[in-house]
Amino acid sequence: MRALKIFALTLFVFFIAQGTTFAAMPDISAKDRYYDILRDVYVLSGSVRVSMDNHGFKATLSADEARVNMQKKCCWADGKVKLEQDGVTFGCDHAYIVLDEKTASVTGKVKFESKSNVTINSDTAVFNWDTKIVDFYGKIKLKADKNVKLADGVKIDGKDYQHIQYNVVEKKILALDKKFDVPKIVIPAE
Repeated sequence: MRALKIFALTLFVFFIAQGTTFAAMPDISAKDRYYDILRDVYVLSGSVRVSMDNHGFKATLSADEARVNMQKKCCWADGKVKLEQDGVTFGCDHAYIVLDEKTASVTGKVKFESKSNVTINSDTAVFNWDTKIVDFYGKIKLKADKNVKLADGVKIDGKDYQHIQYNVVEKKILALDKKFDVPKIVIPAE
């Protein structure tokens, strides 16, 4: 049970990282839960769901499987990964979160929806939760409502891009690039 609480706290820090004082332990469910001593990871598999409430900041993470390495301070989530919070949904096939770098790298059928103004589909994305900025890369489709905020000098010119930079807190598009040297986002093996 203690290992499960440590795992829950780690998932919370990795995916949300909104504060240092926790209101309640996350509610975690999965078909299987165990510690894999050979791989040095905590494993949740089968309909993984983590719901958390940090002083009113509520979010839900779901995936087919999640693994956490406490020493490396990183987490992998695979299969129908989805994070929902305050009208924002972020989904993908694979996610890799590094606590010390405050980043989440995601690949495969990336879909970001802010119900208030924008939907972005891409091949890959990198989110920095310190700056609250997401960089989307690859073959990108943008659907923006007329009330979307744009940074100075940014102009929507069509729906297809290779790079979009978006500030999640300000709900503002910071960059739109039709041609861009797309970095290769690799989810490392454990």
